[in-house]
Amino acid sequence: MSRVGDMQKFMNEVKVETKKVTWPERKETIQATLMVFVMVIFIALFLWLIDSSLSWLVQKVI
Repeated sequence: MSRVGDMQKFMNEVKVETKKVTWPERKETIQATLMVFVMVIFIALFLWLIDSSLSWLVQKVI
């Protein structure tokens, strides 16, 4: 087969597989997004606390 034929076959297979996907509801998407934001903020604060503590400790040692 030619490259164009291969590409058309691939795109048709992509369409078929996309129809099989169960897409999340809007509410689920918003909840997941908010959870990601909360976790990012939590991890950022945690890392800031660790960084500040280690920085303070190093300054005391030096």
